[in-house]
Amino acid sequence: MKFFCFQIGCRLWNLSIVSVLILTFSNILLTIRLLHSTDCSRQAPGPDLLRLQQHQVQDIRTAGQNHAPSPHLPPCKQVNSTNGPSATVPVTNTSIFHIDLRLGRWDARRLYKLFDFALPGDRFAELSERYSVCLATQSSLEKLQSLVQVAHHWSGPISAAVFAAGEEYPLLQLYVSFLRRCFPVVRDRVSFHLAYPKDLPPLQTLPNFPSNLQLDCHRPEAALTGLVRFRKPETVKWRTKFPYPQNHLRNLARRNCQTSYVFLTDVDIIPSARLADGLDVFLTNVKCTNLCAYVIPTYELDERVNFPRNKTDLIRLAKKGLARPFHHRVFIYNQYATNFSR
Repeated sequence: MKFFCFQIGCRLWNLSIVSVLILTFSNILLTIRLLHSTDCSRQAPGPDLLRLQQHQVQDIRTAGQNHAPSPHLPPCKQVNSTNGPSATVPVTNTSIFHIDLRLGRWDARRLYKLFDFALPGDRFAELSERYSVCLATQSSLEKLQSLVQVAHHWSGPISAAVFAAGEEYPLLQLYVSFLRRCFPVVRDRVSFHLAYPKDLPPLQTLPNFPSNLQLDCHRPEAALTGLVRFRKPETVKWRTKFPYPQNHLRNLARRNCQTSYVFLTDVDIIPSARLADGLDVFLTNVKCTNLCAYVIPTYELDERVNFPRNKTDLIRLAKKGLARPFHHRVFIYNQYATNFSR
């Protein structure tokens, strides 16, 4: 009898070892799958994820929030375009913005000149009537490549305020022209507004700019890096010391949204795919008796992983230590308004 019980115990022990091995192997396969998930710009949705920083979906009547600038994380590894694998477009040093630089409106202290709808998106007005939330964002020239991934994920209207000074202005025009020619989602959804400082007004053109420059539609970040190199060292030095007017730009983008609600972000915040549609459903079903703001949780992703396809993927990444709440290591107290556990 004792020998029989011992045999049963051995069998149970063996089954436990086999089960542990199977679970370990499955866990390894799942981790590999998460590290090599498919292209982020084609993912299905989940209105519960953003890529860098906590922000709010605000009723358009509320005041803008003052957030610290976001750190830059690597963009998605692939970007969709309607052009072929080796598609390049020529860029020329000509104006595409519909503005007279002499006629902008000054801010209250007359430090910056602002321009509304310097270049409207082709479908911006139509999308503003269709969707209840407008994504309002701001950027300097150096981070503008993030608009590609933002526009692929956000199907509603996008109001983008961009800061450009001196010789950055013609470079900005070149890059915006490139984005609109290569990416129809940018051309259709994004309206550009401009701001420049009184201390360094824009140049209309760049002298000695190459007339036959070609930019690759499948490498928007590399294209921007190449253009930025045309800035003179003194411009770079000036920009390093000059305070970036992020609240001016946030207000410029927010006030040019035409929808009932505004989702205020920085340009390197990447929304979940179909978040605009998810928010439309959410806002239809909630009841707000006064001014309301809704908080969307934001996570940082390990640079080895692609964008999560849904909340399940996000939870798995978080359990693996490949995703974490924004600023969890930097300053966790700043994010207590977000109930990440919930």
